[in-house]
Amino acid sequence: MEAQTELLTQITAQIQLALPAGWSRLQAGYDAVGDYTACSALVWMQNGALFGTALPDSVVQGFANLRAGMARPETGTWLHATYWLNDPDRFSIEYDRQGIPQFEVPATAKDCARELELYPRSDENIPGWMRELLAG
Repeated sequence: MEAQTELLTQITAQIQLALPAGWSRLQAGYDAVGDYTACSALVWMQNGALFGTALPDSVVQGFANLRAGMARPETGTWLHATYWLNDPDRFSIEYDRQGIPQFEVPATAKDCARELELYPRSDENIPGWMRELLAG
């Protein structure tokens, strides 16, 4: 748990450095199945403007490291995380180990097989949608 807290603190510091002056809130989503990943973010400005932005590679890698560090035998790791940051440095994060990640192009059976190779799950912990993809 301490390692995850440290990683989240580092992610937060890296995001803060990348945000424009006048920001008030950020929401980031990180999705992964095997080696297939996607990361996106929305930024709310103090003047009410809202825009999408790419996060620095170091932040994307931070989420990947967080995911790997949270893997557990039998249950694997999370497939989606939503991270919120409110000015100046209050953050929260939610994880989803079962839901379908929201990729522009859906994950494939090959991605799912790689996920289970990297982060094994017992049969009862494999999500139904993943099981269907693997069955072909």
